[in-house]
Amino acid sequence: MSLSRKQTQDLIDSVSSAKPDELDCDGCHELMAEFAELELSGKEIPEAMQAVRRHLDQCVCCNDEYNALLEALGGIEAS
Repeated sequence: MSLSRKQTQDLIDSVSSAKPDELDCDGCHELMAEFAELELSGKEIPEAMQAVRRHLDQCVCCNDEYNALLEALGGIEAS
């Protein structure tokens, strides 16, 4: 499998913009439920949890999982 020129550039941009204090996928998963509860309740997201939002904005896999979690939690609240 080879990457297109755009995919290669996107990958380079993503790696070069990463900061040492950013979450990886495992760290995001650990905080995802707590972040979802805050977001669904309409409470302000503390600065310490903003790293979850940044990760979700950059990681398609975690973002898909997060959206599935929000749907599941929304279904629970609706019953």
